[in-house]
Amino acid sequence: MLSLGVLLFVMSFGALAQLDSTQSKQLNEVLIQGEGSQGSLAQFSTAAIQTLSAKEIQHLPTLQLSDALKFMSGVVVKDYGGIGGMKTVSVRGLGSQHTGVLYDGVPLTDCQTGQIDLGKYSLEKLGSIALTVGTDEQILLPARVHSYSNLLKLTTFHTLPDPDERIQVKASCVTGSYGLVSPFFQLTSLMPSEKNPQRYVLWNLSGRFLRSRGDYPYLLHYGGVTDSISHEERQNTDIKTWDVEANVLVQLKQGEQLSFKVYGYDSDLGLPNATIFYNLDAKQRLHNFNYFGQMTYRKWFNSRWSYLLNAKFNSDYTHYVDSAYLNEAHCLDNTYQQYEGYVSNAVSFAPLHQKGEEPGRVLRHDLHLGLANDLFYNQLESANIDYEHPARFTTLTALSARYDSRPVTINGNLLFTTVNNMAQDTAVGKAFLHLSPALSISWRAHKHIQLRAFYKDIFRMPTFNDLYYREVGNLWLKPEKTQQWDLGLIVETPKLWRGTFNMAVTLDGYYNIVRDKIVAFPTHNLFSWSMLNYGLVHIAGAEMTLNAIYTIKRDYLLIIHGSCTYQYAVDRTDPGYPTYGHQIPYTPRWSGSVSATIHLPFVTVSYALMLCGDRYALGENIPANLVAGYADHSLSIQHESLIKGHTLGFKFELLNLSDRNYEIVRNYPMQGSGFRLKMYYQFH
Repeated sequence: MLSLGVLLFVMSFGALAQLDSTQSKQLNEVLIQGEGSQGSLAQFSTAAIQTLSAKEIQHLPTLQLSDALKFMSGVVVKDYGGIGGMKTVSVRGLGSQHTGVLYDGVPLTDCQTGQIDLGKYSLEKLGSIALTVGTDEQILLPARVHSYSNLLKLTTFHTLPDPDERIQVKASCVTGSYGLVSPFFQLTSLMPSEKNPQRYVLWNLSGRFLRSRGDYPYLLHYGGVTDSISHEERQNTDIKTWDVEANVLVQLKQGEQLSFKVYGYDSDLGLPNATIFYNLDAKQRLHNFNYFGQMTYRKWFNSRWSYLLNAKFNSDYTHYVDSAYLNEAHCLDNTYQQYEGYVSNAVSFAPLHQKGEEPGRVLRHDLHLGLANDLFYNQLESANIDYEHPARFTTLTALSARYDSRPVTINGNLLFTTVNNMAQDTAVGKAFLHLSPALSISWRAHKHIQLRAFYKDIFRMPTFNDLYYREVGNLWLKPEKTQQWDLGLIVETPKLWRGTFNMAVTLDGYYNIVRDKIVAFPTHNLFSWSMLNYGLVHIAGAEMTLNAIYTIKRDYLLIIHGSCTYQYAVDRTDPGYPTYGHQIPYTPRWSGSVSATIHLPFVTVSYALMLCGDRYALGENIPANLVAGYADHSLSIQHESLIKGHTLGFKFELLNLSDRNYEIVRNYPMQGSGFRLKMYYQFH
């Protein structure tokens, strides 16, 4: 397996002589990710895109990536409580396996479960978070980007040090309730070439440690509202993690860049039990060690041709122990080791680039074409699966095009996928081929108004757990297929009230169909289950977002963000089944969020509210399966001082002001009220 990973890297470097493509930019600049443009609140695109900049995240009650995503419309974060609990995200009711995650342009993956635990990733290093539903307008992208129903882009924060100092230091420490301590350190340096100022090396090194007891109190209900309750303390919720990351960006010459990233993560944590009556003791422990290395090469040959190469090797080790398991050994000890080797080549070409003027408007005709090919190999090693060394070899080829003729933009791609599953102890090596189209269009009806629509046909392959897990896996599973339709409107007001007020509103209506849904289903009896393609889900929904800025007077600013989501996601599998026509599990009909931030010359005050309606833990929408809705209020105050190039600041947060142990996942109560204090320092 390791040899194949090395082979993929060698193949990728052999492709450097090929042509490549991206939209033309100023080629001698560093790819710097800042806080986002302040010129426009709206993001006009053929896809539905939501972004959070580093500055916006800083004013929200956030510690982990999953905390920030809760403020995006259409997003449901499944949270098992505490800092260490697993956190996954579902967008528009499609399930967490349908959301891809890019970390600086390269995908994060988990071939075993198909889910990315977003609780692992720190916000300190991120410059922006972007959630794209639909077809990405960028042409120079890996083919793998087009294989997801939804795409979450994480971009690290690279700011240039002062030209004279050429170095930047950033340090912070967060402390809070229930033993939370999390220091962070980052060093960034710029090394320009003395002979050629267009050449330089920008590198940074960062590290974070996090520890928490997580033993927060909660109320345990032994039945209905009128039954008895007891005051308990969450057990086995401790966590200890560290992660380190190194980045190097080399500007080889004008229009040519090479970057490297090395990442390591280690965690040791307890897994709390569901709070089911008298069974409160928990003995499960989880150890995870993950590391990867990735590289990206970009070359802009001219204004028409550009090229992109990505390569990556990933290793992920998981050790799960339950010392109170009810078997003969009174212990369950499972280990999982997965590997991935990945290489992607992409080229883009702009055969048409015309620009002219007529009275009152600018004429533009742009055509960009792109071709990308990705190869990746996954392997899983574990004693807890029915077949030895299951592996998967996948090739993705994407043909993309974007035509921009103001005011109309048309964007589309065609993705061809081949998948070969392999296992040593079986002759079954089922191959899968699929062609997936996507098309989006937008019409800029006015400078401040845009209509957009898209269609996307995509699928997800069964995970290794779905196929091979002992006594449950099914080798004959088909992919889970989805179809997405969307119609959206973006309206941005011009600057009103003498330029003091600006607002942008987005409205989206969507319809999704999920076929061949992969579910666990009883076969011979209630104790014998198997994974089957037995599911049809229809999802109709609407989303609204609002962003507004009001300049009260100089250095006095009010910023408001709001989102609201309605989802009607129902089971349409079998009219004779009890769940037919019922809302699918853990999908609220209504959810939303509001945040308001007041910037004053000496302090910044923020208030955040998250709202979630009732949900059901199982497929039948009956009172016994009801998970009550909740409202979560938080308040923060922040102050920064700038002294001779040094930034010193603090942020104090009051969390869950109502002190309610609401549940996102049934029988996993969330923390009640608490606090966090963050001190930070930055030298420019």
